[in-house]
Amino acid sequence: MTNRDLTISEAGLFLRFGALLGLGLEKCLVAWGEPERFNLANSNTPNSNDAAFYVPDFYLEDAKPWARFENMAITRRDHLATLLSEFSNQPQLDIRWQPPGRSEFAEKFELVQNAIRQNIIRKAVPVVFAHAKVTLTASMRAKAIRSLLLQAKKPTPYGFWTPEEGVLGATPEKLFNYNVREGVLETMALAGTRSSALEATKSLVNDPKEMFEHDLVIKGLKEKLKPFGDLKVSPTYVWDLGPISHLRTDISVEFDRPPAAENSFTEMCALLHPTAALGVSPNNADWRFLKKCDGTENRLRFGAPFGFLQSAGSSQALVAIRNIQWRGDELLLGTGCGVVERSQFENEWQELEIKRNSVRALLGL
Repeated sequence: MTNRDLTISEAGLFLRFGALLGLGLEKCLVAWGEPERFNLANSNTPNSNDAAFYVPDFYLEDAKPWARFENMAITRRDHLATLLSEFSNQPQLDIRWQPPGRSEFAEKFELVQNAIRQNIIRKAVPVVFAHAKVTLTASMRAKAIRSLLLQAKKPTPYGFWTPEEGVLGATPEKLFNYNVREGVLETMALAGTRSSALEATKSLVNDPKEMFEHDLVIKGLKEKLKPFGDLKVSPTYVWDLGPISHLRTDISVEFDRPPAAENSFTEMCALLHPTAALGVSPNNADWRFLKKCDGTENRLRFGAPFGFLQSAGSSQALVAIRNIQWRGDELLLGTGCGVVERSQFENEWQELEIKRNSVRALLGL
């Protein structure tokens, strides 16, 4: 994989079949050309020069969750944004969103609360979607990607798309980073949300409900990772992302016996996904309880791992939130919120709207 700037023709191909992963504030990993979809379990083990994207659905039911591209490069974010401006001749997008129904969320909220009252779970994260009927053209994708590259600073831009379907967003949450040479895995607990304007006067760290919800995520991660080696856990702090702030705790583990990159990646995705920040608490509860909350709604890749595997280097998996998804002419904007015993319906409903607005702002939608 080379470090270089794309050409204008490569950028055009990238907009048809492509993948994106932010690498800090200045660079990003890009891939282009029609991808090969495959299942790692039935494929040749990646060699030291191989790399692939992991783009499964939330419930990990996709028979071919991996995508391998012939063309990949690490490029400058500002250069790519400049190239994309040549394709984004679309005027301000007039997308008419149909917001999720209040009654729909109320039903999901009550389903979770009932399960909590029956001591089946302590927390779950229901998801609702705003919908729009629109075909996301290459020009529209160029405009949205360019907006992400220019605006997403602390959140990590990511995406995978073909002419028919895709996902595009900027997530604040990583599932894990794994450095095969050092044998160290890094993750985070990210739960508890508030508008940054309100955080200034009423901090998340002083809110018992938000701290309880966050501590469930910390506890779940520590239980899952403790068998692998020594854990390091940072103090909990408020992470300001601009319009939204979250509670965050950083966690790392140094493996007693470091596994190979491809083994650690698949094992850690299966072990950690979903954390209590997007799934269910406690760990011994069946996180597929969330299917009851979903009803007939298909989450697709919302909240799923979104990863990049390198056999000889650092691999990472993000949590695919703060995104839009599309299939054909259906456009989806999903948001979720953690529901615990102390949750108040109105507060959670407002949180969903704050998150939707932040996604639309990041993508210029």
